[in-house]
Amino acid sequence: MAPMRSFSLLALYALARSAYGAPANASSTNLATYSVYKDLSGQAFLDFFHYDVHPSDNEGVANYVDGPSNGLTYVDGNGKVVVAVETTNNVNGLRKAVRMVSTETFNPSQNLLFIFDVQQMPAACGTWPALWFTGSNWPYDGEMDVIEGVNKYVQNVMSVHTGPGCYWPDYTMGTLTDLTANEPQVHSCDATADYQSCGGTQKSKTSFGEAFNNAGGGVFTLEFLQTGIVMHFWNRNEIPQNILNGNPTPYTWGKETYWIPQDQCNISDHFKNQMLVINTNLGGFFPEGVWNTDYAGGQTQSCKKQTGANTAKDYVLNNGWAFADAGKWVFNSIKIYH
Repeated sequence: MAPMRSFSLLALYALARSAYGAPANASSTNLATYSVYKDLSGQAFLDFFHYDVHPSDNEGVANYVDGPSNGLTYVDGNGKVVVAVETTNNVNGLRKAVRMVSTETFNPSQNLLFIFDVQQMPAACGTWPALWFTGSNWPYDGEMDVIEGVNKYVQNVMSVHTGPGCYWPDYTMGTLTDLTANEPQVHSCDATADYQSCGGTQKSKTSFGEAFNNAGGGVFTLEFLQTGIVMHFWNRNEIPQNILNGNPTPYTWGKETYWIPQDQCNISDHFKNQMLVINTNLGGFFPEGVWNTDYAGGQTQSCKKQTGANTAKDYVLNNGWAFADAGKWVFNSIKIYH
């Protein structure tokens, strides 16, 4: 249940928000002290998920398998959670990977804050890693993409997808100085009409892939509230002290990386029973679509030039060595507050 907020707290919040240049009614409204709902690291992290077992979607060539029994998910010697990809050099048809789905679902009425502490993410040509939320009736139950990218991208993509009736207003898009909207002229988040809308690419060139990993990883946050959906990002050396102390106070965090308010998108109507998903697809329409594109996602050379392979599929199926380290997620923790 969401904490009660007094008028004085809300007034203080409005002043704090105006200091950052955002509208007083914007984004986060959680001023009262957060309490920990789930603190997931090590084996508790792995126990929070089950594993989808089937060939991947979106034209990918991953075969999603049970992580523990295939040695693809485990807790390493430092207590970190590793989510890996099969490294057999040549495979026929599909390469083993993991799609983890939370055993619990989430709704806006819970007014939750998720903090994802990521040490490393996949950073290899042909990979399509994502950390995201989805309802069971896509897209009508909603989707929220916190981390997504492909190949050797160095810039993360954040998105929201729904059915008809949810919009990303101009005044919101205009305040997001750390994000470039994929389609700034399209305000509808209806994924049945345009899957690219209500998505944006982070301007930070250390927000994804190898550049993110070389910066020591970092933290992504998602506020999933009745009043809106808000995301923030920091590299390791920029993480707010109140997050490190376990006392997150979003109103002090400054400009949002991504934000969609409730005034043109009823959050409770468009986002229902959200499951947290962590997966690494391989190949598929997104990696293939930019395989021969220089500068896509901030990478300097296309993966075709870097690898000599004509397609992402060919590279993935015949170069398992490339995923030995660069195909791994490494997580420090996921913390959920209410």
